[in-house]
Amino acid sequence: MRVLFPSMLMFALLSSASAGRAGEVNLYTSNTEDAVAAAVDLIREKNPDIKVNVIAGSSGALLRRIDAEKGAPSADIFWSSGFSTLEEFKSLFVKYDSQEVSHVIPSLRATESPWVGTNTHVMVLMINKDVLGRDTPTTWQEVLKPEWKGKVTMADPANSSSAYAQLYGVYSLYGDEGIRELADNVELQGETSGAYKAVAQGEYPIGLTMEYAAQRYVAGGQQNIQVSYPKDGTFLSPEGMALIANGPHPDDAKRVYELFLSQEMQGALVKVTLRRPSRSDVDEALKASGLPTMDKIKIIDVDQHKAGADRGRILDIWTKARG
Repeated sequence: MRVLFPSMLMFALLSSASAGRAGEVNLYTSNTEDAVAAAVDLIREKNPDIKVNVIAGSSGALLRRIDAEKGAPSADIFWSSGFSTLEEFKSLFVKYDSQEVSHVIPSLRATESPWVGTNTHVMVLMINKDVLGRDTPTTWQEVLKPEWKGKVTMADPANSSSAYAQLYGVYSLYGDEGIRELADNVELQGETSGAYKAVAQGEYPIGLTMEYAAQRYVAGGQQNIQVSYPKDGTFLSPEGMALIANGPHPDDAKRVYELFLSQEMQGALVKVTLRRPSRSDVDEALKASGLPTMDKIKIIDVDQHKAGADRGRILDIWTKARG
């Protein structure tokens, strides 16, 4: 196994020699280091004849790299990015009808797209009570108010699929003006992980992030961290995995793809990452995570296809508002 985890948006290049060997799968991933390590360990156990080469980076950077390589692809599998972000890169992937898809929650099957959901994120406000200095905001609308300027952080929506989901969710609730107000208030991090790490370290009292990321600090005993589910509603961001068109190892890639969707893999990843799985039969692992059930959270329905189609326009409004 070769696992390369870069700092910031940089990532290593695959050599042309390793890109062409049999019995290998080249995995491009934006997932966390511990999630990737757990996945690779299970792949090694179940498919010991396959060597997995991992190239890690932000979802935006990796998707642009796949696009740049489309004439001679190096990677076999991309894992993973939000459905709305994947829409822009749809032509880079090939549809594969896995036997495991029947166990995936219907809304995450993405039957009309060349990917399938592996998990879904709930967008939350991560609060550091030690540096908050006032009442905890309970809605997205509160965070848009001028008094929070410079006290809120998030990842860059142009590079982070989860940050784009947060931005599009705010747009769904509060329109173009919501985008402008958010752009005026927040300070950006270069990576998705930068937002929740900055809040955990006390650099900001509030971060826009994913449920699992904030919950990990709570589960780890950091009592000053609070996970807030906004009362004006929050948003789901399903993440998709896809086979890359004309990847160098298509047969072995399909075997790994099947394993990523298996009950065993998704159960293992819930335990490690606290991410809500896409399968409908991982209940015990989900209960043990300490996450609230979905009926306790107000969810705003977001059309993922429309979010993808609107991406260029939304980011243009955002960029102009950021100045």
